[in-house]
Amino acid sequence: MSLTAEQFVVSLDERVNDILDACTKCGACASVCPTPKIAGLTESPEELGKGIVKILQGETITGDSKAWAELCCGSGFCQSVCEEGINPRFMLSMARRAINSREDLESRRIKGKKAFQKMSRGVRVLSRLQLAPDILERLSPKSHPGDKNVPDVVFYTGCNMLKTPHIGLLCLDILERLDFTYEVHGGPSTCCGILQFRPGDVEGSARQALTSIKKLTKSKSSRILSWCPTCQIQFSEVALPTYEEILSSTFNMTMFPNFLLENLEKLKPLLQQRVEKRVALHEYSGELGVVEAVKALLDAIPGLEVVDLGHRSAGYTGTALAPMKDYLKKSIKGTLLAADKLNVDILVGIYHNDHREFSGHEAAWNFKVANYMELLGESMGLDQPDIFKQFKLMGDVDAIIEASSELILQHDLDVETLREVIIQDMLDDQQLPVEKSQHPQ
Repeated sequence: MSLTAEQFVVSLDERVNDILDACTKCGACASVCPTPKIAGLTESPEELGKGIVKILQGETITGDSKAWAELCCGSGFCQSVCEEGINPRFMLSMARRAINSREDLESRRIKGKKAFQKMSRGVRVLSRLQLAPDILERLSPKSHPGDKNVPDVVFYTGCNMLKTPHIGLLCLDILERLDFTYEVHGGPSTCCGILQFRPGDVEGSARQALTSIKKLTKSKSSRILSWCPTCQIQFSEVALPTYEEILSSTFNMTMFPNFLLENLEKLKPLLQQRVEKRVALHEYSGELGVVEAVKALLDAIPGLEVVDLGHRSAGYTGTALAPMKDYLKKSIKGTLLAADKLNVDILVGIYHNDHREFSGHEAAWNFKVANYMELLGESMGLDQPDIFKQFKLMGDVDAIIEASSELILQHDLDVETLREVIIQDMLDDQQLPVEKSQHPQ
């Protein structure tokens, strides 16, 4: 039996009805959510909850409840406080869906299509700008054509991680050292559907998600390891409950660092080289278990001194804070200042979007920037060059094109398209300006 996009949408409607039946409008979810305070919302938690219910009932609501839905940072603190068993993060995503549904459907589809096309172009070009075809193929389903053996795990890169492909290669290197067999899936052809979902093209999002689920489950592996937290939430909270209900089938999706933590005793003997560095981790307060897992992994590296920044960003990742740009900029600045004050050698990021952001700041501060996978790799004697950071620190599109001339030929990249992507998706992809004089006060 297959699941159609139309069935998917009907299932979402039924889940919304279940929320409306269960919600008591107590406001417990709003009371623990950091978004209202960050955004300066003044309505009480109870009023915010009542407003969300009205939005789900089809009423046109303006003011704080609408703002709360639109600005939700996805921290997940709400997950454990609802006595009625509602997932408030999903509830707010359905409220955003209701708000967006008032816009013309074709307009929503166009927005989703443009966002997907921009992402696809950026991923395709930037990954090829950094890796030769045979190396890039390791991060592609093409790396395991026709393999009849069931792999231990499926490594799901998501889409944008491929802009910083050295991180993905390190993940595969470590899986191999741990003697896990794997398949790799990811890139735009296996997108979670979030780019269509955000502007309200729910059917388009459903088609994309269902296509991706079919690919991810084809191997019959019992474990799917996700790198991207947005993909994790989109699949586990939006797509999978419907998939499970209608098809009576499921699969296990686990964040990659959480999986490594499960296998820490197997990993520890491989961490043989001392890494004599003082580091600090850019942390998020979101409840995915990832921050705690990464901290435990860093603590296992011999010689590494991990210091606490005394600063945690709201949300589960930086992209979740995009609607609150001022807060996002101040949060990034807070991390940079704290790392500088603590005299760290390396500021460590968790996700690919962290790396794209902080790489651009490295030259302006007295510390290096790295992803935690690089430190694990160093302790294991593994190295994958961070070409993305090298190019970003060049800061010059012509210099980048010259440095990658051989790969441009190998991949037959169009230079004008390449120039546009380097500017838009690398050099200008900066939430906080590198120049300190432009930082918020």
